[in-house]
Amino acid sequence: MSCTAFHRQPQSSSQHSRKFLKQAMASAAVLATLCCSTVGAASSAQAASTLTFNDRNTSLNRTLRNPTFEAARTSYGLAQEMKHGAILHAFMWSFNTIKQNMRSIAEAGYTAVQTPPVSQIVEPKTDVHGRKHFTENWYYVYQPVNTDFGSQAVGTRQELQELTAEAHKYGVRVIVDAVVNHFTSDWKAIDGSWRSLDNFHYYPDKCIGEMDYNNRWNVTHCPVLGLWDLYTEKQPVADRMARFLDAAVNDGADGMRYDAPKSIELPYEFKGQYSNYWVTILQNGAQFQYGEVIQAPDAGLDVPAYVRLFDQYSSNGGATTPTDYGMNLRNMLAKNDLNHNEIQSYRINDVRDDQLVTWVESHDNYATTWFDSSAYLNAWQIRMGWGVIGARAGGAPLFLNRPAGSGGQGNPVFAEISQLGDTGDEEWRSPEVVAVNHFRNAMENNAEELRNCGSNQCLMVERYQQGGSSFTDGVAITNMGSDVDLSNTETQLADGEYIDQVNGGMLTVKHHVITSGTAHGGKISVFFNRLPNKHGVAYIASNGTAFKTNTTQVTLHADSVADARYTTSEGDSGTFTDGQTVTIGARTGYEQYITVTVTGRSAVDNTPITYTVRMFKQDPSIVSTYRAYAKQSAKWPNTYAYVYVDSKGATPKVIENAPWPGVLMTHKPGTCDGNADYVYEVPPEILKQSGSYPIRVIFNNGGPGYVHGNKFPPDDMAATQNAHVDKEGLLIDGDYLWDGKITPSSQSWTIAPCKPM
Repeated sequence: MSCTAFHRQPQSSSQHSRKFLKQAMASAAVLATLCCSTVGAASSAQAASTLTFNDRNTSLNRTLRNPTFEAARTSYGLAQEMKHGAILHAFMWSFNTIKQNMRSIAEAGYTAVQTPPVSQIVEPKTDVHGRKHFTENWYYVYQPVNTDFGSQAVGTRQELQELTAEAHKYGVRVIVDAVVNHFTSDWKAIDGSWRSLDNFHYYPDKCIGEMDYNNRWNVTHCPVLGLWDLYTEKQPVADRMARFLDAAVNDGADGMRYDAPKSIELPYEFKGQYSNYWVTILQNGAQFQYGEVIQAPDAGLDVPAYVRLFDQYSSNGGATTPTDYGMNLRNMLAKNDLNHNEIQSYRINDVRDDQLVTWVESHDNYATTWFDSSAYLNAWQIRMGWGVIGARAGGAPLFLNRPAGSGGQGNPVFAEISQLGDTGDEEWRSPEVVAVNHFRNAMENNAEELRNCGSNQCLMVERYQQGGSSFTDGVAITNMGSDVDLSNTETQLADGEYIDQVNGGMLTVKHHVITSGTAHGGKISVFFNRLPNKHGVAYIASNGTAFKTNTTQVTLHADSVADARYTTSEGDSGTFTDGQTVTIGARTGYEQYITVTVTGRSAVDNTPITYTVRMFKQDPSIVSTYRAYAKQSAKWPNTYAYVYVDSKGATPKVIENAPWPGVLMTHKPGTCDGNADYVYEVPPEILKQSGSYPIRVIFNNGGPGYVHGNKFPPDDMAATQNAHVDKEGLLIDGDYLWDGKITPSSQSWTIAPCKPM
């Protein structure tokens, strides 16, 4: 969350603004009934905090200065410094889910894991079975009601303590997301101990209309979209927040990620009005603290000053987020362009490279579809981006775990086959991502050299030491094009042979010239010779945690595990080998849960391993209503909707609403609360026949689909002139809106910004 991109549900900005405006008006109505003390500006002389702060080295002492932790960290080959290691953003995972996956997180090479916010919140909505959907729910964790711990979304304080203890067993450190700028927009939901205007900025005569980001006083004193802005200049407010963060560190947190930091004033930012807030809350004993200071041309915004504060009060580094770099990288990935001249600079001034947390995408980029959205990028493009930032020397790269089955062209942002608290898709532990993580850790403190190989679609990130060897040096190559023969390519690498830890094969260097080796097309090739020993990991992979068919399959995984066995709540059990599938559901009724557990022992250290998933069998007869809305396409006299079930050939014949071009959409100007011109409702029989297969829609003008401009989404052009590859349709699992433009963008296909009919 940031002051330019506050966490919002994936809907149009106009609808979202209306929703929060209602909340803000409701809050104002509440205020009108309160007997409030006068709220004025903070005095220029604030008393220093009387708190007893945590020791500066609280986290450092129990990790890097703890022999037991160090033995685990070095055993898994994780980076020594948090500012150098990869971070897994366990987006909306519960504490227990993170704990259960900790062995896999360490084995995958993540130096740290970042949790969701740990505050008590406005609790998310659940369905009748207690499942917590992402849509209209995920952002509640960014709306605290007090400075206590725990929520239905993430878990209890005790579960946080158990999570951090488990992390330290594997040499992994924990970063907690901290919302320290604001509370919820719902005044009545705020805890009674906080519900006083003395604790919040309240300037109804000054904070009028849209936020003026060129006015630093407005940015730091006015609420955004009705969220109650804490009175951060007041020492009692700072002290209460500091106690909360101190407690988090005492519970095992090693780092802090601060939400919307530029909405909080710097200590000497305003003449005659000193603020002690940052100085107070940062003295919590964490070893690494960073803030999502969104870069923007805001007048007066001093990003380096925030970084200096985070660094000053952390025992082992502070950082900010080079958001312009992430935006530029996403734009390049969309074009398969990895020009090293464009990728080299982190696009931020007066901040060192080791004071950055980099990303291909953040949860804000992904979930707020109308603001700098990254949801249009598919898993392969995100993986290619990780090959770039994960291999580089600068920054601590953060990998966002997307919800299962979500994102990419034609897919919804939230497919709702995983819920709040679950793991997301499997990309965070894909072989290429894992290899890049271990490469990064092995190359800690090495220099870097970026160069293109063959074309701008292929990028080499060389990591080397002066006077190094094939044991200290290495290169990660991200190739978005075809195979590249690397022979005769100059390099900084020491002479010797380097193993590709992803694809196999060898790269040979002599006199700083590559004499043989291949950068495989469409892949990341990671050449280095210091892969850490495996410790054994077992887990279950599934396409989300819900299914609508009678049965479904889950895949059992075990690597370096002895006595690998599985059991199900349906009574099945047995031994298994890595990659074996198990069918579940036949003996369980609809609207019931099925549990699958795998167990074993590490073949390395004999420690026990257990992993469990719960799958929900949904009743396919409970049919929702899916509507496709569309705006008028400039060059089309009519708009058709061709709807089909994407069964990948598994059904005897194609399930479709009608042969091409489908069905003429109903022309209804002003529908969807004025946002659309056409509407089409997917027939109930298609919903019933689809089972667990996705339903897709292709908009068209009634003409031949192979003619460019006749349909959306447009076909992918192949290498041969005038050839094309059929593009799959847009996934529809609710009410969605097409913007009517033939050129794809992040705004092409979004959740419909209108009330259900």
